[in-house]
Amino acid sequence: MSVTGIAFLIAFAAGCVLALGRHPIYGLVTYIGVFYLDPYSRWWGEPLPNLRWSLLAAVVTLAAVQIHRTKVLTHGKLFGHSVIKWLLVLVAWMLIQLSWAINFDEHLDLLTYYAKFLVIIYLIYRVIDSEEKLLIFLRAHVAGCFVLGWTAYTQYEGGRFEDFGGAGGGDANSFALQLVTGIFAASALFLAGKKWDKLAVFLSVPFIVNGVVTTVSRSAFLAVSTGGLIYNCFTPKPYRRRVGLLSLLAIALFLILTNPIYWARMDSLKSAGEDVEGVDTGSGRLVVIEKQWDMFKANPLGHGHRGTAYLSPAYLADHHLTGPAGNRGRSSHNTFMTMLVEHGLIGAAVYVAIVLWMIRSLRALWRRVRGTDGFFAVLVPTVAAILGCVTIGDMFVDYVKLEVRLWFIAILMVMVDLSRKGTVETLSSGDKPSLGSRRPRRGPTKVALKAQALNHKSQIGIRGRNGHSNPGDCTLAFDITKYPPDDCRIDMTRVRARLD
Repeated sequence: MSVTGIAFLIAFAAGCVLALGRHPIYGLVTYIGVFYLDPYSRWWGEPLPNLRWSLLAAVVTLAAVQIHRTKVLTHGKLFGHSVIKWLLVLVAWMLIQLSWAINFDEHLDLLTYYAKFLVIIYLIYRVIDSEEKLLIFLRAHVAGCFVLGWTAYTQYEGGRFEDFGGAGGGDANSFALQLVTGIFAASALFLAGKKWDKLAVFLSVPFIVNGVVTTVSRSAFLAVSTGGLIYNCFTPKPYRRRVGLLSLLAIALFLILTNPIYWARMDSLKSAGEDVEGVDTGSGRLVVIEKQWDMFKANPLGHGHRGTAYLSPAYLADHHLTGPAGNRGRSSHNTFMTMLVEHGLIGAAVYVAIVLWMIRSLRALWRRVRGTDGFFAVLVPTVAAILGCVTIGDMFVDYVKLEVRLWFIAILMVMVDLSRKGTVETLSSGDKPSLGSRRPRRGPTKVALKAQALNHKSQIGIRGRNGHSNPGDCTLAFDITKYPPDDCRIDMTRVRARLD
C-alpha cells in the first residue's frame, strides 16, 4: 500500500473519530474529502478495502448529529424551505416513473443519487449552525478544488483534460464548473478568512484556475464570466472597491494562464450556433433541443433518465449522433430540456420552482446584509455567484447529477435561517470590523444571546457582534426540567467574553 493510501486511511479514521467525539462538522469535512479524493478513481486507492467511503462518512456524520445534538444549535426548520418540498416531489415522481422508464437501471441510479442528495442537504443544514462552521465548509470545498487543480497541473499533456478523478465529476464540463464554484468560494475566504486562509487561497487559486483552462470548456467560460458580474453586483458598498480590484487581478491571472488553443475554442462562441465548416460552434445542440421538444410531446410524463440519449437515433440524423456503429446516440446539452424530456412537466416545474426559490432567497438575504460589514456581507455574493454559475451552465450542459448545486442550496438555506434569527447584525458606522484581521486579545466584547426551548433543554448561542463567529464561541446547554418551558426565566446581569 502506498504512502498516499495510508495517509487517506489515517485521515478518514481521524475525521470519523473527531465527528463522533467532538462535533459532526468533522464528519461533513470527511465526506467532502472523500468526494474529491475518491479512492476508486486513484491509483493509490486500488489496495484499499472495498468500502463505500462516502456512504460510511455520511452515516458517521448522521450518528454524530444525534450524539452531539445538544452542541448543534437548531437554526430553523428544514421543511420551512419550499425547495425541500420541491425536491421531495421530484424524488417521489422519479419513483413513480420507474414503472415506465425507458431504461430501468439508469433511472434507478438517478433516483438513488437524489435520495443521497437529500441526505447530504440534511447533513449540511443540520451541522452548519454558525459562521465558523460555514468557514470550515468553504475551506474543505476550496481544498477539494485545489486537489482537482493539482491533478490537472501534474497530468495535463495537451488537448482537453478530463481525467480529474473524484466522485462528483463526469466530463470536462462538469469538472470545470466544479472548479469555478471553488474560485468563488475562495474569494469569500480571501476577504473574510484569517491570514492563513488568505495565504492558502493565494497559493491554491492559480492551480484551480489552471484546471478550468485545461478543460477548454465554453460553458465554464460563460459561467465564470457571468458569476463574476453577479459577484460584483451583490457585493455590498463597503467592499466594492476591494472586490473590483480583486476582480481585475483575477482577470489578469486568467489571461496569463490561458493559451491560443483555449481562445480559439472560445472564439467559436461568436458564431452563436451557426453552421461554420470545420468549426465546432455548438450548432448541433440547437438541433438536439429542437428534437427534444418533439420527444417531450411524445410523452409529457417523461421518458425516464437518459431518455434523450436512447431516443435520439429515432429523432436525429446520423451525422448529429456520436459513438461507435450500433451504439450511436446524442445526450442532452441543456438541463431544463433534460428535465422536460426525461421527467415531464413535473420535472420541468420543479426545476423552475427551485431556480425561483434561489432568486427570491438571495434577494431577501441581500436586503438584510447590504448594510452590514460582517461575514454574511461577503458570503452572499459568493453563494449568488456560485448558484448563478450553475444556472448558466445548465443552459449548455446536462447537470442533473451536479452535487455541488445541492451543497450550496443547503448553504443558502442555512444563511436564510441564521439571518432570520438575528445572527446577521447591521453595524453602525463606528462599529465596523476588519475582516480577517487580528481580533483583540483583551477587553470585553458585546455578545448576542439567543435562547431556544428544545423539549426540556435550552441552548444559548453566544456570538460576537463584530460580524464573525469567534474562535471562543460556546454553547451553554442547561436543564430546565424543573420549570415549564413557557415560563423559563434567565437572569444574566452581566456577560463578558474574552477572546484569544
